[in-house]
Amino acid sequence: MKINMNQPTMNFWTLKTLTIISLFLILFSCRTPEEYFKNQIKGPVDLPYHPSIIALKSEGDPIKENVTISGSTLPAQDEILLQEDLGRAFVASIDGWIWKVDLTNNHAEPFVKTPLLPGGMVFHPKNKDIIFMCLSRGKQHVDNLVDIPGIYELTISTKQFRKIGTRVPLVDKTKEPSVNQIGIFYPHGKETKIPISGLNDTNSRNVEKADDLAISKDGERIYFTEPYDHPNSILGVSSQSKHEVLTLGRNGHLWKYDLKDNTASLIAYQYTYLDGILFEYNQGEKESSILLNELSKSRLIRLHLTGDKEGKDENVIEGLPGFPDGMDRDPSGRIWIAIPVERSKLITWLHKHPFWKRIALYIPESLQPVSKKTGILTLSPDGSKPLYYSLHNGSLFSYIIVVVPGKEKLYLAVYQDGFKGFVTMPYPNNI
Repeated sequence: MKINMNQPTMNFWTLKTLTIISLFLILFSCRTPEEYFKNQIKGPVDLPYHPSIIALKSEGDPIKENVTISGSTLPAQDEILLQEDLGRAFVASIDGWIWKVDLTNNHAEPFVKTPLLPGGMVFHPKNKDIIFMCLSRGKQHVDNLVDIPGIYELTISTKQFRKIGTRVPLVDKTKEPSVNQIGIFYPHGKETKIPISGLNDTNSRNVEKADDLAISKDGERIYFTEPYDHPNSILGVSSQSKHEVLTLGRNGHLWKYDLKDNTASLIAYQYTYLDGILFEYNQGEKESSILLNELSKSRLIRLHLTGDKEGKDENVIEGLPGFPDGMDRDPSGRIWIAIPVERSKLITWLHKHPFWKRIALYIPESLQPVSKKTGILTLSPDGSKPLYYSLHNGSLFSYIIVVVPGKEKLYLAVYQDGFKGFVTMPYPNNI
């Protein structure tokens, strides 16, 4: 038998050639990433994993074992707003509707069509007939917008919408945070207020992406997060949001609309991917500090609006095992945070080796190794101590984007394309 000694070499070079051709075809067939994503890639960043959270992780898959998925009509959701005393909930869905759910039987029906995609929602604290909400573009709203992203008001009894604000002041993006500060922010009385009616093309811009919001106890001040302000930003999980997470862009803004004096003001900027928001109070109805999720940095931060630390920001807890999104408090004050996507070891490695991020930007979304695992994290009322962490393997759904604590159970907003159903689960026994 004649042995061809060249065969292994030929196989090696054939394999190498095919690999190069395959990579070329992938890069050639995919969309070139926007320059601003490339430009915001900076030096190495070490994002740790919080050891107490990892140790706390529930065994098995308690989410899968305990959730109830009711019905098959309610499309995937971005927010759930409870009125348990009235036996109903309003749900912001990715189909561009607010749905109403009867909590006695979990029956869901469309309630009102929104001008854009609805995101975060809150009730007026002194008038439960009014809902304030974030509206932003969806994939279907990229061109020829009639309505602009921003904050809108819905009167439930009449199904009428009213625009609160869709423009925000221009900011100086060349300014850098001071030493020992995470970003730049302005506490009570230090912000610059501009009448909403006076916002124009010379002193302001359109809101690009209104994501989540909170309203003060007196109903006079709405704060909302804008995770990034790239042109034509869209709501939800997308290649755009994934690129922002990968590149750690410092494009997060926190804005305030004052409903009493009808002004707009910048509260914070130069943060990474600001998302979920909660207020803290020392006394009275004036918010003393703000908790914010810096999603792409996998951490919770605090901005001190008043008190001894006025004007200071700080890490509350970092090293979260995923990307924290919406958060809310239960009747005991504990903080429940949705983890839409587990943070993979790959993206943690890429942050340490940023050279490879530029190559990763070219990988088509369908080929990106994104985890389907999604979870729930519970923290102490001040956010510093982890109390509960569980992870679902993604077999029932992916992208838990909000966890809403009710009186007797949890309500989970699931953002996965194609998912339908209203998801609830009992409170864990080990918390």
